[in-house]
Amino acid sequence: MPRRASGGTLAIGSGSAYANDRLAPAAAMADSGRVSYIGFDCLAERTMALAHVRRRRNPASGQDERIRRLLPLLRAYLAAGGRVVGNFGAANPDAAAADFVEGLRALGLPGVRLGVIRGDDVLDLVVAQDAELPELGTTVGALGDRIVSANAYIGAEPIVDCLREDAQIVLGGRLADPSLFVGPICHELGWSLDDWEAVGHATLVGHLLECGVHSTGGNFEDPPYRVVPDPHRLGFPLAEVSEDSAVVTKLDGTGGAVDERTMKTQLYYEIHDPRTYLTPDVTADFSQVRVEDLGGDRVRLSGATGREWPATLKVLVGVDQGYRATGEISYGGPGCLERARRAEEILRAHLDELLDPGDQVRVDLQGMNSLFGDKEGTAYPEEVRLRLAVRTESEDLARDAAHEVELLYFGPAGGGGVVTSVLPALGVTPAYVPRELVSLETEVVTS
Repeated sequence: MPRRASGGTLAIGSGSAYANDRLAPAAAMADSGRVSYIGFDCLAERTMALAHVRRRRNPASGQDERIRRLLPLLRAYLAAGGRVVGNFGAANPDAAAADFVEGLRALGLPGVRLGVIRGDDVLDLVVAQDAELPELGTTVGALGDRIVSANAYIGAEPIVDCLREDAQIVLGGRLADPSLFVGPICHELGWSLDDWEAVGHATLVGHLLECGVHSTGGNFEDPPYRVVPDPHRLGFPLAEVSEDSAVVTKLDGTGGAVDERTMKTQLYYEIHDPRTYLTPDVTADFSQVRVEDLGGDRVRLSGATGREWPATLKVLVGVDQGYRATGEISYGGPGCLERARRAEEILRAHLDELLDPGDQVRVDLQGMNSLFGDKEGTAYPEEVRLRLAVRTESEDLARDAAHEVELLYFGPAGGGGVVTSVLPALGVTPAYVPRELVSLETEVVTS
């Protein structure tokens, strides 16, 4: 395979950081004329689980739910040849592809080539392997039919395959976050996917773009100590990528900041060991990254390297945990804490009679102990909100448990603002499988 080509620059932007992200910044990125690729990260552990919940209710769903609203905002960009890469498929890549094809035709954009990536669904594989579930201290086989999904984090290789087939839009399921950017970067700049140093550099760029407004100040803000301008209209980041460095910036006139501080904050976000950041594409090393603030919301980064990719792929395994019931009620004024604790006492007494022995119950007093357990503050609160959470195998018991919070309207005195919900509970936990056992396929269809 060819090694890294010299010369050339690619401008690539962020269009999404999770499944329910704002669409306006993506539209602004598309309309800016500054990028030829936009990467859409639509998934996290939680959102992947929710996608599987939707697909269990309706086998024709499970894809990203914003596709039909997003496409009209990208019409001019796509008509001009701009390219899009995203894990829009979530739990159902074929449903996402159908949404794109239908939406493109409705916009008068026939003939757009769409690359569809399949194979991240490895449920049969983890069952056959009886994969270990280290966080749960058990195996897939031991949980039997409670295992309802398994999706491998896959990398840039199938993205590059689709781009080589001249796909203008590339979508898949659990494409890893940085890989959405690694694929276009390596394809356009002619970098081999086994040039570990180059892929490590591309992964740095992907890591800085994948989380959207994290890189422009959102995750950096900690008033009054750290603030950025106009946080109510943060722009998404974009990068100008060359062989040895990348300049990260944002669109003119948008809020937030791209400076040394915001870049360093995102640089160490979620990577654990900066010398060994494991992705499907590379074992990246960010320990020697240099951050140079150029002023004017422009920062140059360089020095990322990498080693051979891991021998295993991480898999997100979905576990059926029955149903989750939640309920909240507020108490305020003198005695509010004592009334909330009395409400908890009443709740627990009723739930002891109602629920099965294996059901899980948690009661928090928000503002007092929901984050730090028994380490309550010394100041007496002006208000407190009680929150009940129950996990049970029975939907009927879940509904009965949530109803107990509503019944607190009848005492202790002064309770108000009750909200309840009952939802399927699908937990997620990691497993690992040999990467050579994960078989991926790509197909290019046209609108």
